[in-house]
Amino acid sequence: MSVEQSRSRLSSPRVRTARDALLDAAATAQLQPVREVICEPTRTQIVRALGVGPLSVGDLAAILGRSKSATSQHLRVLRDAGIVSARRRGRAVIYSLTTAPMVEATVQMLNRAASIAVA
Repeated sequence: MSVEQSRSRLSSPRVRTARDALLDAAATAQLQPVREVICEPTRTQIVRALGVGPLSVGDLAAILGRSKSATSQHLRVLRDAGIVSARRRGRAVIYSLTTAPMVEATVQMLNRAASIAVA
């Protein structure tokens, strides 16, 4: 494609509108925590389980059928991404979902996917 053809395409209203619809850097950064969940099935399941309420690492490991160590590694990624928060209760660490808007949107999307799959 020549430079002229490329320029004429970029000036078309349809192409300009589509280009304007692209996410900017700030919106892309907002989606990064969501990618941490959606792109890894175990993390998706952790978020689904925590959507019901706070759970310990041991509870999550039992629910997922995984080791505490493997579950803890996933929880660390989710904690670093701001998806979950941890609080210590005695010797146990209890995890819960944060109330960030993108986390809430992710939970809604996962709930919707679950309801579509049942239908």
